Amino acid sequence: MPKKKITYIVAVCTLGLLFYLFWGPLFPWSPIKPGFQRIPSSKANVYIQNMTSSDSMVFQIDQILEDEEIFHQLNYKDRVTVIIADPKTSMKRFAPWLQGSGYSVSLSMLNLIYIGPIARQSSFGIKTYLKHELSHMLMDQNTSFRKALKMHDQGWLLEGVAQHFSGHHFYSRSEFIALCKTNQISFSSLNEQNPLDMSFPNLKLNYTYYQLFVDFLVDEYGLDALQNYIKQYIAEPDSYEQIFVNVYDNDLDMILDAFKTSLNI
Repeated sequence: MPKKKITYIVAVCTLGLLFYLFWGPLFPWSPIKPGFQRIPSSKANVYIQNMTSSDSMVFQIDQILEDEEIFHQLNYKDRVTVIIADPKTSMKRFAPWLQGSGYSVSLSMLNLIYIGPIARQSSFGIKTYLKHELSHMLMDQNTSFRKALKMHDQGWLLEGVAQHFSGHHFYSRSEFIALCKTNQISFSSLNEQNPLDMSFPNLKLNYTYYQLFVDFLVDEYGLDALQNYIKQYIAEPDSYEQIFVNVYDNDLDMILDAFKTSLNI
């Protein structure tokens, strides 16, 4: 191969690597992060772009992590990196495979969380989305990679627990009931679709459904029962049905029916 051609290929590859490192998916591992402020934390690496007064909760990150551990009765095994993008930045820059989702995402195998522009602009603010994604991260860090993948078969638990802890309600209980009745929505199971395969209205309904069911479990059986179930579930996700019976003294479908009855749908 001619020397000039080799030099050209090396130059193109180098420029591509630099682009991915400073402006693309490799950004979290860049040694410098232009335009991002690093937030002091003993437990996490937090970087935020164009911080405003409404983003001041980022200085509470260590307390949020501690609250997550207390609620879940689990401990973080590794430091978490959180990238909080500018409200005008496209998430495609950092995670093109997410089809431009601008909310938030947890990439547990990389101990990485992105808080996107739409989350920053929402009425809920950064904190609720951060608490949600940190819930996923904490549970995934306390199991194996294979089991973490298996846990997504019961997405209602992962998303319901994350929603319950974050306090982020897409719809209130009364709004959810009204929408179900008006649109004749029928949820026959707790099986979760991939969020990327759901339209946003459908995602909001599903996540509210999971959250209200977890709310119901906590109200009826106590937080300690949920914590016990989480611990056993992340250890043996394939045995989720038997674990549920052992913890709640009833099978999942029967308690789900009781929950639906409580909604009067």
